Amino acid sequence: MSRNSKWGLFWLLVIGAFIGILLTAGMVRTVQWAGSNDFCTGWCHSMDPVTVAYKSGTHYKTASGVHAGCSDCHLLNETQHPLTPTKYVALLANKVKAGSISGWGHITGSINTPEKWLEKRDELSKNVLTFMKDSGFSNCRGCHDLSLMYNEKKPFVGKMHESLIDKPETNCVMCHRNVGHNYKDVDAYIKAENKWPTTEAVAEFVKKNTSATK
Repeated sequence: MSRNSKWGLFWLLVIGAFIGILLTAGMVRTVQWAGSNDFCTGWCHSMDPVTVAYKSGTHYKTASGVHAGCSDCHLLNETQHPLTPTKYVALLANKVKAGSISGWGHITGSINTPEKWLEKRDELSKNVLTFMKDSGFSNCRGCHDLSLMYNEKKPFVGKMHESLIDKPETNCVMCHRNVGHNYKDVDAYIKAENKWPTTEAVAEFVKKNTSATK
């Protein structure tokens, strides 16, 4: 191989590596953007009730002020760090599957109105719970170290969670039912108003009905 050919091959490899780095960085940034709360809550009307219910859940209103985002709970391996290449590929596949649910529901007309969405909510919630069970509630455990569940005022809390460390089949949602979403007010609003909810509209609805019952 001539000297010029060697240099040509060298620069070809350098340029290829540079393009590969740019493409990888672009893909990672796109995945992060597509997993952000703004993306998850801002594209489909069917996500409006989910968003309002999320803002009423305790994962949004935390004592520390740190919010658990949509992907933290709903995207496989999102809270598992560091990620292996295999786990990252699984994350991407799960992202495609999870992200297509709302879009497909609108296309097929199964959740394109508030009433239809409300009819399907139990089914959709069961699907999410199945996903969590199948993954051993790994998303919950990725954020919450059960060995550090210490509460000075309630010492039994730490002991109870510590006993569950080696039991991935334990259903976290059984005890923490409204931690991610609280649908009580959202459901009532849709049933009464037959409209897609907003946080402000639901708050006004609850205020009006609370005043009426006094």
